[in-house]
Amino acid sequence: DTGTFSIVLPEKNEEETEYDIGADRAKFAHVLKGEMGIGDEIALKPGVSTLNYRGQYLPVTDIVYVASGVGIVPILDQVKAVLPSGSSSVKGVSLVWINGDGKDFDVAINELEEEYFKYNTKLAVSCIGENVRKKALEENEEIEEAVPDFNPGTMAVISGPRAFSEKAKAYLKNRGYPEDC
Repeated sequence: DTGTFSIVLPEKNEEETEYDIGADRAKFAHVLKGEMGIGDEIALKPGVSTLNYRGQYLPVTDIVYVASGVGIVPILDQVKAVLPSGSSSVKGVSLVWINGDGKDFDVAINELEEEYFKYNTKLAVSCIGENVRKKALEENEEIEEAVPDFNPGTMAVISGPRAFSEKAKAYLKNRGYPEDC
């Protein structure tokens, strides 16, 4: 199948882009920005888009999403899938979206707001401006308040740049989340 889509690229210098999305992806972004023009074509094969729960507590009744940057994009699709009544065992979703620059929220804030207004009794959203490259997550009071304590039946999902994901994983472990949730 063929189709048309938009590509969102970071408007940062090469070093920041590499930190945010990794060296290989940064090179790809550089090629897209600098060498491709309107009307040029590329072929992309999307990866698998499934989410597997490896924890011991079933059913999953709550999901905690911790995202940074464009890591919000796959999470939005998941939120749309699990929140409609009868679509899953999930009764509550906490979404914590962290960005160092307020403009980074523009990527999906309207869509996220739309989902919140549809499911405001099941969806808690926190958009937090914090440069987590320079500061630990536990040093931010808003993050501490937004991330709920672990309870059996909770699944945690992290989405964002690799360095962020590693920090977020360590943060959740320190908050009592098991490795496999």
